[in-house]
Amino acid sequence: MLNFTDVTEFILLGLTSHQEWQILFFVIFLVVYIVTLVGNIGMIILIKVSPQLNSPMYFFLSHLSFVDVWFSSNVTPKMLENLLSETKTISYNGCLVQCFFFIALVHVEIFILAVMAFDRYMAIGKPLLYGSRMSRVVCIRLISFPYIYGFLTSLAATLWTYGLYFCGKIEINHFYCADPPLIKMACAGTFVKETLVRRNFTSVSEFIVLGLTDGLELQILLFLLFLATYMATVAGNLGMIVFMQANAQLHTPMYFFLSHLSFVDLCFSSNVTPKMLEIFLSEKKTISYAACLVQCYLFIALVHVEVYILAVMAFDRYMAICNPLLYGIKMSKRVCTSLITVPYVHGALTGLMETMGTYGLVFCGSNEINDFYCADPPLIKLARSDTTNKETSMLVVAGSNLSFSLLIILVSYFYIFAAILRICSTEGRRKASSMCGSHLTAVTIFYTTLFFMYLRSSLKESVEQGERVAVFYTTVIPMLNPMIYSLRNKDVKEALTKELLRNNMFP
Repeated sequence: MLNFTDVTEFILLGLTSHQEWQILFFVIFLVVYIVTLVGNIGMIILIKVSPQLNSPMYFFLSHLSFVDVWFSSNVTPKMLENLLSETKTISYNGCLVQCFFFIALVHVEIFILAVMAFDRYMAIGKPLLYGSRMSRVVCIRLISFPYIYGFLTSLAATLWTYGLYFCGKIEINHFYCADPPLIKMACAGTFVKETLVRRNFTSVSEFIVLGLTDGLELQILLFLLFLATYMATVAGNLGMIVFMQANAQLHTPMYFFLSHLSFVDLCFSSNVTPKMLEIFLSEKKTISYAACLVQCYLFIALVHVEVYILAVMAFDRYMAICNPLLYGIKMSKRVCTSLITVPYVHGALTGLMETMGTYGLVFCGSNEINDFYCADPPLIKLARSDTTNKETSMLVVAGSNLSFSLLIILVSYFYIFAAILRICSTEGRRKASSMCGSHLTAVTIFYTTLFFMYLRSSLKESVEQGERVAVFYTTVIPMLNPMIYSLRNKDVKEALTKELLRNNMFP
């Protein structure tokens, strides 16, 4: 932070500079804060312990009370401390945290109020359907949206605040940290001068992507090769999605998850390959700073989405083989939707967090990326600021997520193989094994490549070796998955054959 901002703390001027008024305000706001805590916490406890208040309206009200407690606790304790303190300071990091929670909780509260209005509409406008339409699962989904949206919005806004540059003046003419007073104090980095901020810290406005080769003939050959691969990837994954949606025989949890895997593969390949193809035929092999960050974000987000979709698919196979009688009930449409939501939310948050770290790197001088796309390892090599935190974060986040998702898969297959061994008939074992063959093949290829690519040392491994692994992961695997699941899957082959026969594709 010292590289970007001279200020390590701010002075909160508060509501008044008069000692007598400060004591009076302290007593008033202390009483208000205690009443806020007692009232809202009491409301939450009462709603939890009273069966007669076990309804959607009070469920949402308890969350509103929780947010009010959190909101007040984000501002009031520091304000009370500063009213009696001589220094009246708040650290730079403490100020950013206060900003983050302020923005997040404001957005959470306004959408909880909107959800409560919808709940009243359902209760009064459709009283006969209220019990079924506002079930426990529906209420949890409705209340989840304000929290997810609020924290994502705040993270983006705080990232922008983090980009402000402060020097000299450190007095905030307010009693808490918020964007308006901070924007007034900033030396650079306001909305209007966002471009200037980047110039102040990073002289690089674009990167040169060196690609896979500098030989013209080989570039043309590789262009044709990767164009064909990309077309096969798009056709295979898009075709798989459309086919599973159109065929009633494939409307099962397994194919529901598979359609999402195909969608992620399609997005992943489209994030990298089109720009790579453009660079092959372009004389100016550049990518803008903003586009590079976007490519980084999508790359990290989609990787984490895919690893957890594969984990969810392993859990689905465990339920199908180990609990076949309860499979239809336990893996309902609502459960499947909830399970598939987790990878997307986690991937989006992880990608945003890691991209914030990349955004904090300083680039000046060399702007040549010795790779064919933007990713953290080559950018870290180019950075002229301290990259220790970013490198540690990259290894910890990648390693922990890959290990945890793989652990879910291994535990699921441990129970699956144990259940298969208990099956007496050879046909039963063969059928159970065939249900897992495609998934195991995809997992083996995916994780072998990914562990090697992410956990290798960027300083010890050769650039060419890293590029070969990256090419295989970014272009080949998204093309292979539809083939693996179609050629090795009996249900898909049967459904495809029926469709072809129905349309008189076979003589």
